[in-house]
Amino acid sequence: MLYYILFNDYYTPQEAVIVFLITIFVYLVSLTLHEFAHSFTAYKMGDATPKLMGRLSLNPFRHLSLSGFLMFVLLGIGWAKPVPINPLNFKKYRKGIRLVSISGILTNFMLGLLAAILYAILLSTVGFINVAMEYVFLILQYFMIVNSFLALFNLIPVYPMDGFNFVTSFMRPDNKYIKFNVKNGLKILLTILLVTILIELIFSFDLLDWYLSLLYNYIYLPICFLGV
Repeated sequence: MLYYILFNDYYTPQEAVIVFLITIFVYLVSLTLHEFAHSFTAYKMGDATPKLMGRLSLNPFRHLSLSGFLMFVLLGIGWAKPVPINPLNFKKYRKGIRLVSISGILTNFMLGLLAAILYAILLSTVGFINVAMEYVFLILQYFMIVNSFLALFNLIPVYPMDGFNFVTSFMRPDNKYIKFNVKNGLKILLTILLVTILIELIFSFDLLDWYLSLLYNYIYLPICFLGV
């Protein structure tokens, strides 16, 4: 990601640095709100563990994983530190797991929609009147893209993703699917990533870009142009 932005012919060196900083800003905000949603929901469901561990916070550095951040800077795919929770403290065990699991995904989806709505309002009232507004629109576009990716990625029902926790909350703890995923989940995610890269290299087809295009063209853009 760093190489693509800084050495892309589309941007001047100054623009490339600004775009890079915008990307980092959007990533930190989106990931922080995702993790805060987990912490806040767990706390409301009766588990004080996130608060005691300092994770009931909007401070990005409370949630930042150094390795995950570096991976995002270099490859565009990153992660935060998992929020520690104790489901045994939940008022309703299974309901708590489901709500905590889905809260981060819903937060990212709503952030994307909010960015699209703001884009629509600004486009219909202000427009691209100067360079500063162009960067404002760029920030909103990145909020749509980054949050769309985070929502999709976390929906994958593979350990340790949120989608896995949500799906398995409907299963018995000794389910073979759960045991297999806990043992092999990271390998499965790595395989998915490698297959995606191979498909792009062999067939020149970017699955992620295809997904983002569908979301952008058929959900976000209609919202963006509502007031135009």
